[in-house]
Amino acid sequence: MNEIIIDTKTEEKRYAVRENGLVTMFFVEQPKDRSEIGNIYLGIVESVKKGMNAAFVNIGKSKNGFLQLDQLPAFIHSTDPNKNNLPISSFIKKGEKLLVQVKKDVTGAKGPLLSAIIEITGERTVYMPEGKYIAVSKKADEDIRDKWREIAQDHQRSREGFIIRTEAFAGTEKEWIIEVDQLRNEFLAIEKKKNEVKAPALLSEKTRFNEELVREMTRLKKGEVICNDRSVLEKLKKYIQNDWVFTSYLDRENIFSKYRLDTELANAQKQRIWLKNGAYIVINETEAAVVIDVNTGKFTGKQAVSETVVKTNITAAKEIARQLQLRDYGGMILIDFIDMESRNDRKLVQQTLEKALKLDPKQTRAVGFTPLGIFEVTRKRTKQPLSATLQTSCQVCGGTGKVESPETAAFRLERELLELPFAEYEAVLIDIDQETKNAFSGENDRHLLKLETLFHIKIFFKLIDSAKYEYSIRQFGTIEEIQLKQ
Repeated sequence: MNEIIIDTKTEEKRYAVRENGLVTMFFVEQPKDRSEIGNIYLGIVESVKKGMNAAFVNIGKSKNGFLQLDQLPAFIHSTDPNKNNLPISSFIKKGEKLLVQVKKDVTGAKGPLLSAIIEITGERTVYMPEGKYIAVSKKADEDIRDKWREIAQDHQRSREGFIIRTEAFAGTEKEWIIEVDQLRNEFLAIEKKKNEVKAPALLSEKTRFNEELVREMTRLKKGEVICNDRSVLEKLKKYIQNDWVFTSYLDRENIFSKYRLDTELANAQKQRIWLKNGAYIVINETEAAVVIDVNTGKFTGKQAVSETVVKTNITAAKEIARQLQLRDYGGMILIDFIDMESRNDRKLVQQTLEKALKLDPKQTRAVGFTPLGIFEVTRKRTKQPLSATLQTSCQVCGGTGKVESPETAAFRLERELLELPFAEYEAVLIDIDQETKNAFSGENDRHLLKLETLFHIKIFFKLIDSAKYEYSIRQFGTIEEIQLKQ
């Protein structure tokens, strides 16, 4: 049984995926770090770097985007047999205006990764006005793939390209054509808007939260969606035609608390993860890689040491695969399993990990053991991990550890207030640190005023000095009583 539990009561939007009772994914979106992936801009080329075969494009953000040669329509469509040896300046000039799409978000000091090969995504198809190629999902027999390749070729115009998604196989050619025409019209609207704005400008903005939801529902095919916002359910019903049951959650208790997801979410931020057999894994995030260490802990077993080690490593391999998906780690992952002398034991652990990684919807590859005995895994990175949204560098430890961010604490306070009965009181007093208060109140106290109107109560704060971002609901009462306590 698949379940997707959605919480959109506050400006922090989040959902969890449970497959057969086990949480396999969290998605949390806060206003401060909403993804730019899929957004389409009219950009201006700021500089062209011959040595890098790339250009830097101003899209109106603090960092210029990075655009590589092979992501230029002019390069793709060039018939010059020597084009691979030509400089990038042959295809793009400084000051040129062009449509670009964000493929990867800003990470650290790096600006967004861009492509000028625009993709408009539908349920069955990815439409590329300048793509000039046809690709078909490999999740089907060759005869089915050939059939859909021919259909796409029959309807391909000029420089168009298509990626036929797995979802197309269950539909008809007519349904596919209808969707392609819709995607073409969507792109024409973007082209029209391009001529009406001044560069740099945002032309099309993707709602990442809803897109990720639809993608998960399409992948899982059927199950139950439970949400505390009826309008979100109505939107999802329009997009999804699969066998899903939609349930509106009406209780005062926060939906994540009700389904015990707050505990799971907290565990997904911990360094140490205990396994059922008493062993544990330690997860450390670094700039270069995610490093995972496996320890026997309290597990000694009744067998020989070698058997205890193998059993621990196998159990850890399954949990590591789940944690990679749960925390949404990308890039290089290095796993230090407990040393195994037997080649067969190492092979068994590798096979276990590979099997578990196949359940991951993101492209993940088990590279294998290095000469030093470290197991290397790579996982496609499309956005920052869960920790980047929910945590921030600790001011006390100088950035060597992590604590809950002020935004996360503020949203937790808002959810807690939503569960309280305010009918009997005029005001509430909250002890809070300055950063969390700022995050809670919003710019010019707009969010605070909105909440006071919603709750029909006056909210007062008493500032506290704290090494971490925290709050405490101190007292309810009349406005006069609370003012005396400030």
